[in-house]
Amino acid sequence: MKGQPTNSNILDVNPGPLSFTIGDWDDAQLFYAAVPINGNKLAIVHQANIIKVCRNTQSARNFITKHQKKRKKIVSYPQSGPIV
Repeated sequence: MKGQPTNSNILDVNPGPLSFTIGDWDDAQLFYAAVPINGNKLAIVHQANIIKVCRNTQSARNFITKHQKKRKKIVSYPQSGPIV
Protein backbone atom coordinates (compact mmCIF):
# COMPACT_ATOMS: atom_id res chain seq x y z
CA MET A 1 0.00 0.00 0.00
CA LYS A 2 2.68 2.49 -0.89
CA GLY A 3 1.68 5.96 -1.93
CA GLN A 4 -1.30 6.23 0.40
CA PRO A 5 -1.66 9.22 2.72
CA THR A 6 -0.49 9.05 6.32
CA ASN A 7 -1.79 10.44 9.60
CA SER A 8 -0.54 14.03 9.45
CA ASN A 9 -2.58 15.39 12.38
CA ILE A 10 -1.06 13.17 15.07
CA LEU A 11 0.12 16.14 17.19
CA ASP A 12 -3.22 18.02 17.24
CA VAL A 13 -4.81 18.46 20.67
CA ASN A 14 -8.31 17.46 19.44
CA PRO A 15 -7.71 15.65 16.15
CA GLY A 16 -11.29 14.40 15.65
CA PRO A 17 -11.90 11.20 13.72
CA LEU A 18 -9.05 9.79 11.67
CA SER A 19 -9.43 9.23 7.96
CA PHE A 20 -9.10 5.72 6.56
CA THR A 21 -9.26 3.90 3.25
CA ILE A 22 -10.71 0.55 2.25
CA GLY A 23 -9.93 -1.34 -0.93
CA ASP A 24 -7.23 -1.24 -3.57
CA TRP A 25 -5.72 2.20 -4.13
CA ASP A 26 -5.44 1.61 -7.91
CA ASP A 27 -8.99 0.24 -8.46
CA ALA A 28 -11.69 2.93 -8.45
CA GLN A 29 -14.49 0.35 -8.31
CA LEU A 30 -13.29 -1.09 -4.98
CA PHE A 31 -11.73 1.96 -3.32
CA TYR A 32 -13.48 3.88 -0.53
CA ALA A 33 -12.15 6.70 1.63
CA ALA A 34 -13.56 8.16 4.83
CA VAL A 35 -12.48 11.78 5.18
CA PRO A 36 -13.08 13.94 8.29
CA ILE A 37 -15.37 16.93 7.71
CA ASN A 38 -17.17 19.43 9.89
CA GLY A 39 -15.44 18.53 13.15
CA ASN A 40 -16.51 15.02 14.16
CA LYS A 41 -18.16 13.65 11.03
CA LEU A 42 -16.75 11.48 8.23
CA ALA A 43 -17.62 11.80 4.53
CA ILE A 44 -17.55 8.52 2.59
CA VAL A 45 -15.97 9.08 -0.84
CA HIS A 46 -16.36 6.52 -3.64
CA GLN A 47 -15.49 7.14 -7.29
CA ALA A 48 -14.87 10.86 -6.58
CA ASN A 49 -18.36 11.35 -5.10
CA ILE A 50 -19.41 11.85 -1.50
CA ILE A 51 -22.01 9.12 -1.04
CA LYS A 52 -22.77 9.59 2.67
CA VAL A 53 -21.81 11.56 5.77
CA CYS A 54 -21.46 9.42 8.92
CA ARG A 55 -21.27 10.44 12.57
CA ASN A 56 -18.40 8.18 13.63
CA THR A 57 -15.82 5.68 12.40
CA GLN A 58 -17.88 2.59 13.22
CA SER A 59 -20.94 3.79 11.30
CA ALA A 60 -18.70 4.69 8.35
CA ARG A 61 -17.18 1.20 8.29
CA ASN A 62 -20.64 -0.40 8.55
CA PHE A 63 -21.96 1.72 5.67
CA ILE A 64 -18.98 0.84 3.45
CA THR A 65 -19.47 -2.88 4.14
CA LYS A 66 -23.17 -2.67 3.25
CA HIS A 67 -22.43 -0.62 0.13
CA GLN A 68 -19.85 -3.17 -1.04
CA LYS A 69 -22.34 -6.04 -0.58
CA LYS A 70 -25.04 -4.11 -2.45
CA ARG A 71 -22.68 -3.48 -5.38
CA LYS A 72 -21.79 -7.20 -5.54
CA LYS A 73 -25.48 -8.13 -5.88
CA ILE A 74 -25.90 -5.99 -8.99
CA VAL A 75 -25.52 -8.37 -11.90
CA SER A 76 -25.61 -7.26 -15.50
CA TYR A 77 -27.80 -9.57 -17.52
CA PRO A 78 -27.01 -10.15 -21.21
CA GLN A 79 -29.21 -8.38 -23.75
CA SER A 80 -31.72 -10.76 -25.26
CA GLY A 81 -33.35 -10.17 -28.61
CA PRO A 82 -37.10 -10.03 -29.23
CA ILE A 83 -39.00 -13.27 -28.86
CA VAL A 84 -40.59 -14.26 -32.15
